[in-house]
Amino acid sequence: MVQTEKVVTKQDLGGPWFELPADTHAASPDSVASTMRFRARVTIEFPAPAPVWVHISADSRYKLHVNGAFVAAGPAKPSGRTWFADTVDVAALLVPGENIIGIDVLTYTTTSLGNASVQRTGRPGLLVRGTVGETDLSAPAAWRCCVVKGRQFHQGRNTLFLGIQETMDGAASEHDWLTSSFDDAAWQVPSLDNQEPFRATPRPPLAPRPIPQLTLAPMPLIGVPKTTDPGIDWSRLLGGGTIDIPPRSDISVDLDAGFLMTAFLAVAIEAGKGARLQLTAAECYEQPPTDLPWLRRKADRTDHVTGDLYGDPDQYHASGTGTPEVAEVFSPFWFRTFRYVRLRITTADSPLRLQSVELTLTHYPLDITGTFSSSSDVHRQLWDVSVRTLLNCMHETFEDCPFYEQLQYAMDTRSQALFSLHLSADDRLIRRAIEDFAASGNPTGLTESRSPSVEPQFIPGFSLYWIRMIAEHVDYVGDRSFAERFIGRIDAVLGYFADRLAPDGFVISAEGDGILWNFVDWTEAWRASRGVPELGPRRANTIATFMYVSALRAAASIADFCGRDGLAQEYTSRADALTETVRRGAAWDGDSGFYRDSDRGTPQSVHAQMWAVLSGVVQGGAATDLLRRAVADRQLAPCSYATALDLFDALRNAHAHETIDWTPWEDMLAQNLTTWAEDTVSLRSDCHAWGSVPLQHFPRYILGVSPAAPGFTSVAIDPAPSELDWAEGSVPTPHGPVGVAWKRTPSGKNVTVWVPAGLGVKLPAAASAISEHVTDDRRTLTFTL
Repeated sequence: MVQTEKVVTKQDLGGPWFELPADTHAASPDSVASTMRFRARVTIEFPAPAPVWVHISADSRYKLHVNGAFVAAGPAKPSGRTWFADTVDVAALLVPGENIIGIDVLTYTTTSLGNASVQRTGRPGLLVRGTVGETDLSAPAAWRCCVVKGRQFHQGRNTLFLGIQETMDGAASEHDWLTSSFDDAAWQVPSLDNQEPFRATPRPPLAPRPIPQLTLAPMPLIGVPKTTDPGIDWSRLLGGGTIDIPPRSDISVDLDAGFLMTAFLAVAIEAGKGARLQLTAAECYEQPPTDLPWLRRKADRTDHVTGDLYGDPDQYHASGTGTPEVAEVFSPFWFRTFRYVRLRITTADSPLRLQSVELTLTHYPLDITGTFSSSSDVHRQLWDVSVRTLLNCMHETFEDCPFYEQLQYAMDTRSQALFSLHLSADDRLIRRAIEDFAASGNPTGLTESRSPSVEPQFIPGFSLYWIRMIAEHVDYVGDRSFAERFIGRIDAVLGYFADRLAPDGFVISAEGDGILWNFVDWTEAWRASRGVPELGPRRANTIATFMYVSALRAAASIADFCGRDGLAQEYTSRADALTETVRRGAAWDGDSGFYRDSDRGTPQSVHAQMWAVLSGVVQGGAATDLLRRAVADRQLAPCSYATALDLFDALRNAHAHETIDWTPWEDMLAQNLTTWAEDTVSLRSDCHAWGSVPLQHFPRYILGVSPAAPGFTSVAIDPAPSELDWAEGSVPTPHGPVGVAWKRTPSGKNVTVWVPAGLGVKLPAAASAISEHVTDDRRTLTFTL
């Protein structure tokens, strides 16, 4: 179910929030969050007209149900001081007569980490606006509410950034509260949040949700790889049947979803008073981790014989009140990330009937129109896995790894944004990300490395990735009024690096202090330093210097697009001057013909050579020679999945495309991953979208489609050399899709291009036998390469 959207006016969001009466919502000392529930009985005489809008926000999270159906989760994570209110159409779920609207509200405490990406004030609250039938949902009298008892939230060992693990007592938590037969007479009428000055921290300002509601789609289980009781026919569960568990049993079963996904879980049971259910969501089968959660040992992700599942369990204590008609349901509040789910059931003196285990897939509803196919079956697999990985890492923000953190990091997000631009013309999540990092700006000039986050962290290079993300948004979308909002913050970021420039052209990096982290890449040579190259006693940072030059040029393109000619010229002049200073400065090692990571010692990494090319410090034949030698040199630290996008771009730009190697991705397929892993150093996450490089690389280079002017008002078509027999696909633009199909023939590549009418087209200089056909809405060009 994907919600349609509505523009919400400020008036829709005015007025006080609901809260529980004083001193009734304190979290348990053992819980990182408290929860409360709200119920409204709404009567309508006729089928509701469409749409019926409900505006809703919460501190910190909510789940909305209408007549027992799960409708929406939110609100969108706050950005800076701005919180969001969602707009949900509930018309399709309303019936003539009585309807039950239920809202489950979770509030993280201010004394624990909880979900690190979710802001909180420490004051549980709910805002609802809208009218259903004759009922004004903004009136306290429309509602009954209560604190949820017997429910605790834990930080977890694996999911230590999330605070989503649950222990729940079914007997204390009134599991049937969403049914019309539930008696809520003992529940209270909510209070209105008193906003008197100095009484409490004011509620933050609200804005309309800038992104659509998440997809909610049922998904099947496909298999049972492992169980402690093979005598039970678990295939009945997969087919919709029930499973009976005898009294005084302790049974576990591993359920296979078929591929790694992000989904809400729900387990429905009958009877079984006193039974305990344990749900463990896991990405894969693996060997015992070396250091939870950081260092894992993984090979074949489906190896259930020698491997095991490692994750943080959720616990449920059954009340035994479930019936065939109205089951007792345990559904953890937030979604889980998994391919496998281990269900352990320990019964007491009563038997238990397992009705179902339901999965509800959830992710950002990206409207995918970009396509790619080729003569390579491996390419098809790389494309499909890349799409799945990206979607798993897109919810209310882009995310680094949904199993472990669900935090939006600037480096990761820049890659994911570029990937999504090749799949869809929907750039709303990208805009949201750019705004999130701008809102995190620090007086030093840097943006935080991850935003939103309740814990500040600064990785200086990530602020430069943020600038590149804006420049790419200009290229692919071209919204001047949006881009020019960030010029001040861009200048502040560049100022941070300008203040740290030494006379010999090096950026001098500050010492890391826990909050400041000079991360570059997860490569084995930098394992002990957590991704940071050796910078020497002076801390002269070659890679940061090249990245700064590249960001200056990206900033110049943004300023030029926004009509800030003087600023664009200033940035270009600074980049040119610094390029001349560092090209043959102390970073260059003449003996090896490589750049050092610092101002002394021997060259250590491919990264320094890659950034020398990306920054334009090295160009032409020198760039080709430098990168060909660098990727072949086993003494240099190689790039990981995290920096493969930049490496492959540098190799293509330097005409060293024959050195591009997809073997690491093919190795992941051979190990039965269904999404791309985070890295080969920690082997931590099995789902990290910075590895979805094919989503940009195949359209950009194999099809040869790229913007030739801001906003894709002109398109360049230049398929790079490859060994493929044919390739075809389309790339979305703000003006409509651009399609390319080419086929190898004895005389070369025969290329056909379809572009929207009025779109400029730039063909390669080597194009011959060019022909063109124009209709009212499309141009078709053919040529030979």
